[in-house]
Amino acid sequence: MVYHEIRKRKRKIYNYLICNIRKGKKWEKKSRYIGEGKLSEKKIQEKIKKFKFDLKKGKARYLSKEQILKIEDIKKKFNEYLRKSRQIGIEKFDEWFFTELTYNSNAIEGNTLSLKETSLIINENMSPKGATLREIHEAKNHKEALDFLKEYKGDLNERLILKIHSFILKNIANSSAGKYRRTEVRIRGTDFKPPRAEMVPLLVTDLIKWYKKNKKEFHPLELASFVSAKLVTIHPFIDGNGRVSRLIMNFLLKKTKYPEINIYFRERSKYLESIKKANYEKYKSLIFFLVKTLKKNYSFLYKK
Repeated sequence: MVYHEIRKRKRKIYNYLICNIRKGKKWEKKSRYIGEGKLSEKKIQEKIKKFKFDLKKGKARYLSKEQILKIEDIKKKFNEYLRKSRQIGIEKFDEWFFTELTYNSNAIEGNTLSLKETSLIINENMSPKGATLREIHEAKNHKEALDFLKEYKGDLNERLILKIHSFILKNIANSSAGKYRRTEVRIRGTDFKPPRAEMVPLLVTDLIKWYKKNKKEFHPLELASFVSAKLVTIHPFIDGNGRVSRLIMNFLLKKTKYPEINIYFRERSKYLESIKKANYEKYKSLIFFLVKTLKKNYSFLYKK
């Protein structure tokens, strides 16, 4: 939180902006001098806005100034949209967005249900003609995971990751749901080889530690992207890794009041190509892809 502080020396007034940032168990104070004498409230708010932006820009590893400004503007407009929509409007938005998100995330992983069929399953509890039982469960499971995350108030931890996975494979592979893989796996379409099965629990623990240590060190969109990509690289589960990683990414975005990102099935190849690079800790393509997708997702906010 940024606040205005007045300091007086020799009958003169000096204005500063102060922000206390937590780093691990310690707090670090950052300050900025913004002028002498009495400042108007409008001037102070302008300086606060600039200070906040500079703090975010300083945390960005890949994002440009223009990208951050756009992300922050989308965030502002989206949260204003939710406030104006009130509860019934929020519920309608969630129904629409969760349907789109469920359809696209499952389609990326090979589910052949259409958007309309997905909507019938998760919103009207109807089973479309020709839909397989697995595909029906995949739609219901993803929506159930979204509903759970909507109410979840805690932070990212190992228990949450396992819980989300237990939803994803419910009634599909119950013996593997919410459990780490015990065998070696290969990722289709890439020569990247995930870590050995016995390394998975330790690597997930290390990822959680990394997140807790660095969650204040990166721009929220970059942080969510890193965690999602690192989780896919570990590939902790026999199935459902992509869906879990995207759900966790959106959970982290929403936790910091940023809009969630819906990766379109039609852009599957671009997304998977960026994930391939991220497997080798090359994250720039993924970050830029997600920023472009975010703009497309919320273009409706700019329509008059």
